[in-house]
Amino acid sequence: MQFDTSSGLFKICEWLYRLALLNVIAIGFSLLGGIVFGLFPAITAMFALNNKWIQAEEFPVIKEFWKAYKKHFVKSNLLGGLIVVTAIALYIDFALVQNFSGMLYYVILSSSSTVLILSVTVLLYVFSFMITFPELGLIKQMRRAIQLSTLFPIQTIWMGLSLVSFLFICWVIPGFSFLYLGSGLTFIATYFSNYALKRLDKYNMSPSQKTILEERGVLHGE
Repeated sequence: MQFDTSSGLFKICEWLYRLALLNVIAIGFSLLGGIVFGLFPAITAMFALNNKWIQAEEFPVIKEFWKAYKKHFVKSNLLGGLIVVTAIALYIDFALVQNFSGMLYYVILSSSSTVLILSVTVLLYVFSFMITFPELGLIKQMRRAIQLSTLFPIQTIWMGLSLVSFLFICWVIPGFSFLYLGSGLTFIATYFSNYALKRLDKYNMSPSQKTILEERGVLHGE
């Protein structure tokens, strides 16, 4: 008896196996880095492998994971440090804002909310940009992440909703989290990021050479 490897059911099972394996490997490499220094390189490596799978590439999983883990170790931890510092600062801001009133309350609340939105927007795209455009510096990658989200706001909203929905599933089914939490989230983010870059390619644009804001002006005929 032969299995039809082109069937939809086979493809689904293949992806479930891939993502489960990737998640377990990522947990192992996070522990290898003492969690503190291993978490963000492991996340970046998951983005790298998901990107290759979406491009239909075949490769030895553990070897490729280790390669990406080492390659992006320093930059990933720098990004992780920025994420942690920003999260702490926002937590303090939202905690302290309750002590203010009047106009000052709304000014601090609106500024903190703006930083929160921008931070979440960066997180949606920046890891994919680290894989797709490794030659760019971290600050440029973060800036491009914000620019891309403003260029495709509806897609960014759908991306955020998809990630939140997946997190809800993981919360409802805790056992599901062990196998798919990290790999599932990175797959969703990688898929949407690749789709956005393909949309840019339709206009013969190269985000590694032009600023996306300039491209947006061209798109709108400005």
